[in-house]
Amino acid sequence: MSTEGNPRRTVPDCSSPFQQGETSITFSGTYFDGKSSRANEATVCSDGKSLRICRDGAAPDITVPLEACIFNPALGTTRRTITLPDGGLCETFDAHAVADLERISGANKGMTFVHILEANWIAVAASIAGLVIFVWGFTAYAIPYLAQRAAYSIPLELTDSINDRTLDMLDDRFVAPSELGGERASEIHALFAEITREDTHYSYRLELRKGANLGANAFALPAGTIVMTDELVELAHNDREIAGVIAHELAHVRMRHGLRSIFQNAGVFLVVSILAGDVASITSTAATFPTFIIESGYSRDFERQADAAAAAYCISRGWTAGPYKDILKRLSEDSGSGGRLSWLSSHPDIDERIHLIEELEHELPREENRSS
Repeated sequence: MSTEGNPRRTVPDCSSPFQQGETSITFSGTYFDGKSSRANEATVCSDGKSLRICRDGAAPDITVPLEACIFNPALGTTRRTITLPDGGLCETFDAHAVADLERISGANKGMTFVHILEANWIAVAASIAGLVIFVWGFTAYAIPYLAQRAAYSIPLELTDSINDRTLDMLDDRFVAPSELGGERASEIHALFAEITREDTHYSYRLELRKGANLGANAFALPAGTIVMTDELVELAHNDREIAGVIAHELAHVRMRHGLRSIFQNAGVFLVVSILAGDVASITSTAATFPTFIIESGYSRDFERQADAAAAAYCISRGWTAGPYKDILKRLSEDSGSGGRLSWLSSHPDIDERIHLIEELEHELPREENRSS
């Protein structure tokens, strides 16, 4: 066979070599006809347009269009396989020759790059590191951002139904009617009204309940309803401590922490559906809010933000953050002794929270002439 033009190698076994001046790629391999398991040693030749299988013995050559052949992607140093149009195939260890045929025919362009990466351990390590960084960045930043967008895109009318559904579940399974005396309950409601008086964005309301197995606890529902147990009211030494807890829960409402937490856990595809206005996705996901608020709680970052809001409220009233810190410590002691599900059960470490509140207290000194 002629080697002029752009020869790959010359093995003069083919009975009808291609004409001189044409691209010539020739290599040894094993041919299977696709009908039996019998293997035939063969020489494979190509002029860049056709592929010719020259088998040992008297069998006639097989010639097929190169573009009709399928080149199985390279995998490490294993044999390369070429599948022929009639179901036959040819195997060879000459990966370079098959790579040349792929390049000429335009096959497996993307997989060629993958094979280059696969054969280079540095590239593999870099790819894995890049994938890990991407997944971490997407999980840590992209999903929370999308979840925030989704939470704020939900109309308040829809959060009202989530409110009602969650309150119904709490009443059915976890809490009982409040047993606080009428005078004390009125005082707590008046305190709540004073704290929420200037914020007209939400329809705030306070629901008092007997905590039963939940013990001293408080919950913020998406539309602005705050559920507070009798046990928490009884645990507080004064109304300033209760005001700190209320300010904490109101921060969860204003920052939409509940919905954001659910959407972050739901995954990016559901978040995108919600952003696109898929009401069915919104409704089905929001249905998990009652279970979430009881069993999971908010993330550490969300709790820090709510703590900061509660401390800032107390400081703005001229009390320092002392009342809020005091009830946090008492709630921590209460949860440790009674074995009940506490307001602190899924929250950050109490010492860490107190430390962050004290730092904020130094940054936000009390202003003079505030009402106490």
